[in-house]
Amino acid sequence: MAVKRDIRPAAFGGRGWRPRRGTLADDIREGRVWASCGLNSEYGRLREVVLYRPPARTPPPADPNAVQHLERVDWARVAGEIGRAAACFRRLGVDVLALRPRLGRTAFKPEDCPNLVFVRDLFFMTPQGAIVSRMASAVRAGEERHLARALAERGVPILGTIAGSGTFEGADALWLRPGLVAVGLGNRTNAAGFGQLSDILRRLGAACLPVSLPPGVQHLLGCLQVVDGDLAAVRPRLLPQAARRRLAEEGFETVPLPEDDEVGRRTAMNFVAVSPRRVVMAAGCPATRRRLEAAGIAVAAEVSVSELAKAAGGLGCAAGILGREPV
Repeated sequence: MAVKRDIRPAAFGGRGWRPRRGTLADDIREGRVWASCGLNSEYGRLREVVLYRPPARTPPPADPNAVQHLERVDWARVAGEIGRAAACFRRLGVDVLALRPRLGRTAFKPEDCPNLVFVRDLFFMTPQGAIVSRMASAVRAGEERHLARALAERGVPILGTIAGSGTFEGADALWLRPGLVAVGLGNRTNAAGFGQLSDILRRLGAACLPVSLPPGVQHLLGCLQVVDGDLAAVRPRLLPQAARRRLAEEGFETVPLPEDDEVGRRTAMNFVAVSPRRVVMAAGCPATRRRLEAAGIAVAAEVSVSELAKAAGGLGCAAGILGREPV
């Protein structure tokens, strides 16, 4: 019996058609289709961050409160702090991607994005790409566009963007362990945003744990920092008891930090883990450093962020995490 020969061209699934093999995770790992990126923890060895260094001549707003700042900011000093942070990360072997905003034919005005420096808020990184935020305040609306462009140009897959009435900010989501993400619900991330984030992560095999944040807390990152698979720093007066109880159930030992001047005003807890139990933190916080070191958390470096703190954020808010070694 003669075998019927497939004469269809490859375009229609015939001879010459080559099916795609593997998964998106394979594509990222091989680094051919997409850039090598992704993470499944808050403490795996840091590979790459994205930072925005504002132009030194950016005019400050007349009313700091109108743009969610605490005091009038000197942007030349902020630019210097971000530049020194970038140099610090590079010395530690971390690649630094510079966020360079563009608006096509329309000139970008840095004064229109006075909080763009807080890149961490603009996305959440997963093992297979980024989830782009939808900022909660009118002041920050549109910052996501600049971040999405930077990710696309870098070759980072974008798994989704929070849409509809949902709001979500990246600093509200933290990997407690591979497969489990704690998400702060409050002024910045609402129930709709949480639902959309959960749907995307569920497809990656990860679950979301909601954490109700008390009034006055910007993000979950402000009261919880995971520095190893069984160790976290917390602000007990801000992190809800239910969340602290869940941390204990997950096997975490916690390092409590008091509501002193270092933590409250100098952003001492707003640090970045560069490897398990090793962090880069704000300079000028000796008491917090002693507490961390007593708990077995090494300080790899200190970076001055006193001017950045006037804009109501710190180093951890400024560093968007693009890649870590998996744990």
